[in-house]
Amino acid sequence: MNYVSGFLSIVIALFISSTGAEDVVYGQVGGTVTLPKLKWGSEKVTVQWYFGMDQKSLIFRNAQGRETIVSVQPVSPLLAGKNLNLNCDVKEIFEGTQRRWLSPQKQDLNKDKRAQIGNNGGLTVMNVTGQDNGEWTCVVTYQGREAYANTPVTVIDLSPAHTQPIYTSVSSLSLLHLPCFFSIPLPLSWSGSQEKSIQGGRWTFTPSPAAGSLTGAVQTLVNLSPGPPLAWVANQKRGLDVSALQRKNLNLSLSKKGVTEGDRGDYTCAVEFQRDDTLKREMRVEVLQVFTSPGPVAFLGQEVNLTCTLGQPLTSDLEVKWIPPHHSSLLPLDSSPHPTLLTIPEATYGNGGRWRCELWRNKTKLTSVEITLKIERVPMDVWLLVTICAAAVIFVLLLILTVILIRRHRQRVMMPRRGKRRFCNCQE
Repeated sequence: MNYVSGFLSIVIALFISSTGAEDVVYGQVGGTVTLPKLKWGSEKVTVQWYFGMDQKSLIFRNAQGRETIVSVQPVSPLLAGKNLNLNCDVKEIFEGTQRRWLSPQKQDLNKDKRAQIGNNGGLTVMNVTGQDNGEWTCVVTYQGREAYANTPVTVIDLSPAHTQPIYTSVSSLSLLHLPCFFSIPLPLSWSGSQEKSIQGGRWTFTPSPAAGSLTGAVQTLVNLSPGPPLAWVANQKRGLDVSALQRKNLNLSLSKKGVTEGDRGDYTCAVEFQRDDTLKREMRVEVLQVFTSPGPVAFLGQEVNLTCTLGQPLTSDLEVKWIPPHHSSLLPLDSSPHPTLLTIPEATYGNGGRWRCELWRNKTKLTSVEITLKIERVPMDVWLLVTICAAAVIFVLLLILTVILIRRHRQRVMMPRRGKRRFCNCQE
C-alpha cells in the first residue's frame, strides 16, 4: 500500500483569569482564535499564529496565558488510487476532547467505508479519487465548543469516468469525442520532478463483437511521447484528431469525425508516471445503425424491413422510437416502445423518404440515425424480363409434356397384339 501522510496541528490556548479559573480554547495553527467575551469582558481578544516559509516552529504567547510550541507538516500531492493518511495532532489533549473528520464535501468520514479513524484521531482513506481533492477538516470538540483545522489535499486524477456508454450513430457527419484530461492542473512542483513527471501513455481500442472483429483483439491507436513537449504518435490511420493535446492543460482527449459500426468497442486512455504508477480511464462506445432489407431502394408492393440496432439486443432501460415520413402507410405508429424491426407489408410511394430512428433512455434522447428509403415502380425492362422468363418456363414445360405424350403414344403402337386363342372341337 502507498500512503501519503500529513499532519494537522492544533494549538491549545490555556488561559487563566484573574479569579484563577482556567479555560481551554482549541485553534488551528495559522488560524484565528477569539476568546470568549464572558470570560474577558466586552473587549474582543484575537490571537493569531503565523507559520513562515522556513517551516520553523512557531510560538504563541498571551500576556495572560501560557505558552505552547507546535509544528506543521504539509500534505504532498498524490495520485488517484493511493492511500491518504492524515493526523490531527492536538497538543495536551484534555479529558472530554473529541475529534472527527469531514471530507471536502463536508461529509462525516465515520460513514465512509474507505475511511479508517484511529484512537489517536488519525485518518486513513483508501484508494483516493479526484473527488477527494480539496480541503479536509479535523473537528475538535470540547465542552460544546468546536474548533476546525483545515488542510488542503491535492489528488491528481483524470476526468470522471463515464457511468454509461457513449452513444453515437453511423454517419459521415457524426463526431465521436473521447474525453481524457486531468481533473485539476498538475502542481507546479511536478513540472521539474523526474519522479512524478509523465513518462508516457496511450489510447487503446478493443472492438466489440458487434463491430465484426474478434473480441479481445486490443489495438493501440496512439502513443504518448513524453517529449518535451508531449505529443501523440499515431499507430493507425482511423481519422483520429489529437489536436486537443496541449502542454498547458494536458488535454489528452481524442475525437473522430465520421462514425461507422467498426467504431463500436471499449476505449482506454492511460497515462504513465514514474515508479509504474498509471492513471486510466475506460469508456465504451455504442453506435446506432439503421439499415433496410432488401435494400435502400424498394419497388411498389414489395415488403420492406427496417432495422435499428446497436449490433446487440437493447438493455431493458433503452428503447427506440421511429419517425417515419409524413405520408407513410404505417402512420400512426403505436405508442412507444417501438420495435427495433419495423416491417412495411406493401411499400407505397408514401413510404419513401427519410426515416429516423431515435435511441432513448427514459426521457433522455441519447442519439439518432437516419436513412432515406426510395420507392420506385418496377421498370419496364424488368417486366419484360419477367415475361420472357415466364414464357420460357411455360415453353419448356409444354415441350416436356409433348415429349412425354409422344413417347407414350409410340410405346402403345410398338406393343405387339396378342391373337385370340382358338380351340379345336374334334369329333369321331
